[in-house]
Amino acid sequence: MGNSRTKNSALTMAMSSMRQLLTILLTFVSRTAFIYTLGAEYLGLNGLFSNILSILALSELGIGGAIAFYLYKPLADKDIDRIKVLMKFYHKCYNYVGLAILGLGCCLMPFLHYLVNLEHSLPENLYLIYFIFILQNSCTYFFFAYKQTLVSANQELYKIEKYNIAFTLINCVTDIVVLLIFRDFMAYLLFKLVLVVVKNIAISNKINHEYPYLTDPCDGKLTKDEMCRFFKDLCSISIFKVGSTLFNTLSNLMISIMIGTVVVGYYSNYFMITSQVNVIYMLTMTAVSAGVGNVIAKESREHQVKIYNKLSLITFFIYSLFTICLFQLLNSFMHIWLGSVDNSYILNQWVVLFICLNFYIDTSCQLDNVFRNASGHFKIGRYLQIWGGLFNVALAVPLCHFYGLAGIFAAQVLSKLFTSYFPFIMNVQKVVLGFSRKMVMIVWAKRFLLLIGIGTIIWLLCLPIHETTLLNFVFEGVITLVFTVAVLWMVFCKDENFVVVRDMAISKVKTFLYNRC
Repeated sequence: MGNSRTKNSALTMAMSSMRQLLTILLTFVSRTAFIYTLGAEYLGLNGLFSNILSILALSELGIGGAIAFYLYKPLADKDIDRIKVLMKFYHKCYNYVGLAILGLGCCLMPFLHYLVNLEHSLPENLYLIYFIFILQNSCTYFFFAYKQTLVSANQELYKIEKYNIAFTLINCVTDIVVLLIFRDFMAYLLFKLVLVVVKNIAISNKINHEYPYLTDPCDGKLTKDEMCRFFKDLCSISIFKVGSTLFNTLSNLMISIMIGTVVVGYYSNYFMITSQVNVIYMLTMTAVSAGVGNVIAKESREHQVKIYNKLSLITFFIYSLFTICLFQLLNSFMHIWLGSVDNSYILNQWVVLFICLNFYIDTSCQLDNVFRNASGHFKIGRYLQIWGGLFNVALAVPLCHFYGLAGIFAAQVLSKLFTSYFPFIMNVQKVVLGFSRKMVMIVWAKRFLLLIGIGTIIWLLCLPIHETTLLNFVFEGVITLVFTVAVLWMVFCKDENFVVVRDMAISKVKTFLYNRC
């Protein structure tokens, strides 16, 4: 079972990583075409409406996460009838979610002129553009997207990744062709809408082929007690998700209202990169989440702690490396990519610092969130996110007044750290794993200080070549990567968990090479 979990996680990570690397490259190409053909105003509008739709997606309320938790046991026991009942219920829920997004989105239309803050009006109808965004988002829920949760919970996401890879390529090529031929934002959105529908239908057919029992009739349904328990868990998840959304999706709205919609466009380029890097990291979390659910369902707490400690060290290496690279390289990359178009596309380094700290906070608590969900402790942290999100909005207004864009992201970092992040990780590790709060804070502080130390040294080393030429950008990247990995290796080389992970990785590589030879 352990080997099966490892193998499935590795396959999922490999396929998903390939897809995401391709996505990053192609997204960059299509974004370049977008900027050169349509400009910053449309870029800002695209970012703002995407953010509004992220808020409307709260209608989903974490149903997928709750259903995944309930699927772990029947999948482990191969209880087909139970799986069919859960998926039937999930399908019905997602239809209601699609309708809710459509309805709530239309209700927001009268308030669009308060949210959009452009110096010059656009020739297209603003409300029609927004309605196409609503359709694109709601169609995802109408057209069979719910089935992907079953594949994820069963650790077999690698089976549908080739479809994601194919549609990533098709999306990029279509974007570029439409932008270059029509140079029209409406045409760009309509083609995207069609591709969303086609992609979901294709993936649904593939999942039906892999799990043919999904197309069989299902007369069973959840009992009243099961429904009550499900919605009780869903309530905890949804409260947590609402708070997370207040943190992560209101930034663009505040930027648009208080500074300007065009600035949303400038920031959206940074968000595009950090979000894609975050997706790469989340692929690791997605790949291991079903395995963690299986461990929690079948293994002792002692074994759970061993698994957590190994994963904690591995993930720290990943998200700390990503954070340092983003801080050091983002502006140098923007200088090379868009500096010749307009220097306004390059944000102040203080803004970049707070963006990267926000990235670090989000990624460093994801493993705890996986263990929280896999163990069914959905109540942990549910209200913290709400209070933190509200505090974020209240703090952002005065900080934006004094410090501009940097103030908005500083408010996000401060409110996350002190109202939700620390209580969340301490409670999860205490309740699920039995760690003391003092130990949790000591480990976090040591790792954060190590991150700051490495980042400061690299910044000073690379300062003479920062934001200069393409060749210097390559040197800057090499220095950042090599120095960070070297320091992390030296610091943790004697750590028990590091030694176990290192030896296991070396063994796997040797086995792979031996089999190839």
